[in-house]
Amino acid sequence: MKSQFLSLLRSTNREGIDKVIHYLEHQSDFFTAPASSHNHLNCEGGLLTHSMSVYRAAEALRRTMIELNPELEAKLDPSSIIICSLLHDLCKANLYKTVDKWRKDENNRWESYQAYEADYTQFPAGHGEKSVIMLLYMGLRLSPDEIFAIRWHMGAWGIAFHNFDERQNFNEALNHPLVSLIHSADFLSSRMLEDN
Repeated sequence: MKSQFLSLLRSTNREGIDKVIHYLEHQSDFFTAPASSHNHLNCEGGLLTHSMSVYRAAEALRRTMIELNPELEAKLDPSSIIICSLLHDLCKANLYKTVDKWRKDENNRWESYQAYEADYTQFPAGHGEKSVIMLLYMGLRLSPDEIFAIRWHMGAWGIAFHNFDERQNFNEALNHPLVSLIHSADFLSSRMLEDN
């Protein structure tokens, strides 16, 4: 799965993609990290599995969206799908730490077990925002639509509802088809397509 992931990234021929790949392979735990601390794919390699799942869902959604509205093809570039779906959760690299926790077993006795906890102390910059910042900092050339899609991949879950500006930014971002596609692919993957 890792080789397919890297091959897809390389196929974009995007300026800066080699630096991103170097970071992923040599400076991060991206390929062994969990996708979450307690929700979907909270296991070793979960982040890679989730990213590939989002890519597959995004490709299927792209085909369907274009079939329903052929004018969308120009707005849903295949390289944008690859970059946004595979790198939307880059912010989770080097985020999770293994910890010992306690729970009761089937006999109501306490037992220890290994779990994950997120450590936000290294770069507390939000979720989608952090992925965008990291990619731009590494020199990856992103289009505005790609920035919006990665930033808003959590959909409404990524906004503070009491913040008028955040709501307005999110509503405007939804006018970009790539945003809705990546958000939908992420949601479907994490809720219905992965073994949680």
